[in-house]
Amino acid sequence: MLTKKVSTITAWLLLLGLIITGCSGLSPQTSPTVEPPVNEDITPLVSATGVVTPADWTILSLSASGIVEDVLVEEGEAVEEGQVLVRLKGKEEIQAAITAAQFEVTSAQKALEDLSDAAEIAMVSSIEATSRYAKDVRDAQYQLDNFTVPANQEDLTPLEGLDMTEKVLDEARQAFEPYKSKPSSDPTREDLKEDLDNAQSDYNAAVRRLEYENTLTVAQENLVKAREDFEIWMKGPDPDELAVAEARVENANAALTAAQARLDDLELLAPFAGIVSEIDVRAGQWVTIGQTVLQLADLDHLRVETTDLNEIDAARVKVGSRVRVTFDALPEVLVQGTVASLAPKASQGSGVNYKAVIELDELVAELRWGMTAFVDIEVE
Repeated sequence: MLTKKVSTITAWLLLLGLIITGCSGLSPQTSPTVEPPVNEDITPLVSATGVVTPADWTILSLSASGIVEDVLVEEGEAVEEGQVLVRLKGKEEIQAAITAAQFEVTSAQKALEDLSDAAEIAMVSSIEATSRYAKDVRDAQYQLDNFTVPANQEDLTPLEGLDMTEKVLDEARQAFEPYKSKPSSDPTREDLKEDLDNAQSDYNAAVRRLEYENTLTVAQENLVKAREDFEIWMKGPDPDELAVAEARVENANAALTAAQARLDDLELLAPFAGIVSEIDVRAGQWVTIGQTVLQLADLDHLRVETTDLNEIDAARVKVGSRVRVTFDALPEVLVQGTVASLAPKASQGSGVNYKAVIELDELVAELRWGMTAFVDIEVE
């Protein structure tokens, strides 16, 4: 019974061996290689640390030295563009100087206008004088044209005629002198008296001729002068006087501008709307030009500036790249943003780092100036 069971087992083992031997003679089968899945949605990133800063902020100082009269704002106060922040003492003295300068400007301008008005009046007067002297020339010429020059003076100038007739008159008077007491019936007296009368008549004619000539000459000279005056005043005021008057106006305006500038320098104005983040002076304190007075920032427009974006990563970043920003102080906050600019030159300090400015799509109320930020910038 046992022998039969052994034989059966042996038979099965032999059959199994044959089967295995037959299978080993077949061609081997190659197992397929499974490739790892590729996730085409993964975007490469570069990471950096940054700090939250206002887009616009400044440290302000006064343009003049003096004693602080009043600090008109407090830290944390919101101010408007052009609002007075700090004022120095000395307004009254400068205001008095401005008033005096304004008066001088008015006076200088009035003097300049009077100069122009005077020139216009002088031009009108020269026109009237030209007309009047032209009439005088006409009348004097008429008188001279209608005057008959004695024959014995025709070849003589008026002065020569006057001298000649005066000499003849003196001689006739001297000749008549011994006979003037003689009776009028005395023939010699009568002849000498006639010579004296003729000499007197010639002398009178010479005098009239000289008067007519002189009247004409004076009228002609006056006419020429009047026309010259017209030519001068037609061009306006005297150039030298005008230059002095204009210089006075210019100096007066310069003095007024300087006084107004000194007044403006007493006040520190907000260059833009923002928050007063720091005040470094107090009332009664002496400040100098350029000394830090306060700090102003536009906290409504915060952004992130990287501090350790290395040169290798910076080479892959482009303006307009999208950014994911988180904050150390606000672990639950994630804000999207965009690279607005990338510095063309490495920042000062250890290592070669470039500042990238990230504009945030939105601002959260808890975000503060100076907070640490972590940025993941999408690159190609």
